[in-house]
Amino acid sequence: MKIRFLLFPLILASQLSLTATGPWGSGVPGSPEMLELEAKWQPMASSPGKMRGHQSFNQQKYGMFIHWGLYSQLGGVYKGKKMEEGGTGPRVAEWVMRRKEIPRAEYAKLADSFNPTRFDAEEWVAVAKAAGMKYMVITSKHHDGFALFDSDVSDFNVVDGSPFGRDVIRELEQACEKAGIAFGVYYSHSIDWKDGGDAGIKDYGPEKPKKKLFANYFDPAPVKFDDYIANKALPQVQELVDNYKLCEIWLDTPIYIPARHSFAFYQTIYDADPEILVNQRIGNHFGDFGIPGDNVIPDHINKDAWEGIATTNNSWGYKSYDDDWKKPIEILYWLIANVSKGGNLLLNVGPDGRGVMPPEAVANLLKVGEWLKVNGPAIYGTKPWHIDHEGNSALKMGGTEHRKKAKLDFNFGSDDFWFTQKENKVYAIALARPEGRNILIKSLSNESIDKIRMLGQVIYLDWKKTDLGVEVQLPDFMADGIGFVIEVTLED
Repeated sequence: MKIRFLLFPLILASQLSLTATGPWGSGVPGSPEMLELEAKWQPMASSPGKMRGHQSFNQQKYGMFIHWGLYSQLGGVYKGKKMEEGGTGPRVAEWVMRRKEIPRAEYAKLADSFNPTRFDAEEWVAVAKAAGMKYMVITSKHHDGFALFDSDVSDFNVVDGSPFGRDVIRELEQACEKAGIAFGVYYSHSIDWKDGGDAGIKDYGPEKPKKKLFANYFDPAPVKFDDYIANKALPQVQELVDNYKLCEIWLDTPIYIPARHSFAFYQTIYDADPEILVNQRIGNHFGDFGIPGDNVIPDHINKDAWEGIATTNNSWGYKSYDDDWKKPIEILYWLIANVSKGGNLLLNVGPDGRGVMPPEAVANLLKVGEWLKVNGPAIYGTKPWHIDHEGNSALKMGGTEHRKKAKLDFNFGSDDFWFTQKENKVYAIALARPEGRNILIKSLSNESIDKIRMLGQVIYLDWKKTDLGVEVQLPDFMADGIGFVIEVTLED
């Protein structure tokens, strides 16, 4: 498997949303330091273990992201004020501490009431499995500094610092293993509003940094960034890789993190298990796979390893008043659009402070799961074909704020097809039903076709080549549901 790592962040930089923008670290490209670190990194990034990790990643294609923590109790409302009603920084609910400038000691009191007795790891994993998801990634520590695992590094964690007293990461790890779901964690390595992680803005950023909103300037911890990395972030990542079986570690928001720190995280994770993949937000281009941006779909096919991330409404953490849920047709579009362009989709759910997943999100995910029971072969383990889409629909997904304002229409036409491929098969994926029995797939014109069938059907379909493309006659009976998938077997 050929993996190209370094160009992806540069290609997609212009597409990133607000919470994903900014420098990818303060290392200077081409400097002696970067050249030395890259020479050490490259053999790890291309090692046999890492390639096994990539192969698993590509087979999975679709995963569940979970943002959950102390902020989930607030639901995006602090002292009667919603996130949109004043403050500084992003309006997504997990940013409540920063946006509302809650002092560290005051915010820490939320741990005293964090007792999510409705949390059931096996129930969460069952939802992911029924939704057709093959892996799960949860916030082991977000920007607020509170860890959902048993940590000897800091008592600000769910076991030592809350009445709940249970290791959430351990319970989910075990439930995932039991269900055959791969398990990974998010860890905010560069930002920690409680203990001094400011993404290196103060110590390594310019004199007048543009990214101050990412840091805690209202009640900063008296800790240098290097000390935060050495005494909390890196040791906690060491705990995670030593104590839990992980497929992926999702680091976040590098901004001005020095190259030596990014490399130290990569080295620590690699030494524990070379198959664990690390995302590009480790900083300084030392990641194993790219991230287009929050709620962003790239415009073009990219054969580098990458993972699109999206919310089920407009917030990552639980937001009690956000009911703008992505319907099954939109979720399917996100999945198909990402996979047809060569990526994975990690779709987020934000449980509430009790440990309950929003029922609207769950219902929509299960509908998609029903579609995947029939049409999963067109998704799992596939790679992009020579084009990703034909048809008149041309949706742009430029971030969370873009989606909210654009009022996008997901009424696709019968001429819209998205393509994936696997071995000698090409899959044409439709999200609309045609009015008649015949469909025309223009992009198959030059292919040497052996046979064609519809996924979920045993019989092979009649088809012929015309001047315009390949005309396929669909079966008389098509079960209810969203669209269909045509499997085209090519001649050897």
